[in-house]
Formats: sequence, C-alpha cells, structure tokens
Amino acid sequence: MKTRNEVSYTDEPKGEGWNYNESQTLTPEEQTALELPTPKQARGMRLVRRPAKLTRINIRLAEETLSGLKARAADIGMPYQTLAASVLHMVATGKLNLALVPSGKK
Repeated sequence: MKTRNEVSYTDEPKGEGWNYNESQTLTPEEQTALELPTPKQARGMRLVRRPAKLTRINIRLAEETLSGLKARAADIGMPYQTLAASVLHMVATGKLNLALVPSGKK
C-alpha cells in the first residue's frame, strides 16, 4: 500500500518568493475579504466525479509538437499525457477557445 508523503509549507523551496512565514498568514477577516473558502468549504469543493469510462485514442503528432508538450508538462510537474487530455477536455467543453481559420479563407 502506497503512503502519501505529506508536504508542509516549510518544505517549499527557498528563494523566488517561496519563503513561508507564519506571521504572514491571513487573518480570518482577510480571508473573508478575499472571499477565500474555509477549509470545510474547500473540502466540499473537491472534484470527486470521474468519467464513467475512459477511452484510448491514438494520434499522430509532429516530433516538435510532442517534445514541446513534454517540456510544458515537465515545467508544471504533470505527465504529458495528462496535460494533453486536460487540454483536449477544455477544448471539448468550451473552457478553452481556439481561433480556427476555416479552410480556404484567410
């Protein structure tokens, strides 16, 4: 059985604004002013729905497209297949709009 490594904010990398300082935490009033959810509300917001069935697809990509996708995925710490599936999902659901030029028109 795999165990999850719990990461605390004190484990964040140093530099580039990642320093964690408990004295800089937001007060409840500041959290309310910023409309941040309470921990209880945040737990209720977690996505628990998964697709009923996953479907495998095969696509052909240019090598530079795949290497660019892998590089972007590595930058954000995500597997490239997950990133590709996320982008396709956003396009399919209208959350990401693409400017496509119809064939024959410029």
